[in-house]
Amino acid sequence: MAELIHAKDLRPGMTYLDKGNIFLVIENTFNKTCQAKAVIKVRVRNLKKGGVNWETLSEDKYEKADITSNTMTFSYKEADNYVFMDDVSYETVEIPKTKLEWEKQFITDGLQVRIQKFGDEILGISLPDNVTLTIKETEDAPKNSGATARMKKAILENGVEIEVPEFIKNNEKIVVRTVDGSYVGRAK
Repeated sequence: MAELIHAKDLRPGMTYLDKGNIFLVIENTFNKTCQAKAVIKVRVRNLKKGGVNWETLSEDKYEKADITSNTMTFSYKEADNYVFMDDVSYETVEIPKTKLEWEKQFITDGLQVRIQKFGDEILGISLPDNVTLTIKETEDAPKNSGATARMKKAILENGVEIEVPEFIKNNEKIVVRTVDGSYVGRAK
């Protein structure tokens, strides 16, 4: 029998099933007043359909979704699929790019990711927190730029445009946060 979780016990990182969808809890709030029922709101990511939104839950119990994950390495892109390989068993998995709308901009050769599965169904991938990418194109810093940390636009090797400090130059490797695509620092 599946494990049940009371709505008020849902915490960030937990997964649960509701109406045929699998939700990953990102944030939760619980509000209980004297005479009213508890109001439980959770910010969730729908692992089947994608998208993040707020859900208001009743005081019911929900079935826990057992998500498994294993580490695989990106091998190559074939048509509309990304192919990942297990370094131990050499098993390959193809994931359609439609399941990787945000993640595909950070996938580079040899990148290790966590493939997330629910039973035999592949839900998507979990990227590392940061990735190293090369600046393809950016403006030169002004000659007399001050000590203030002004930002400028830069295009990365994957075509993504981000804001970087003005001292960053073309062909320089930088670290980018995969959660929001922001600049972290120079690569070592």
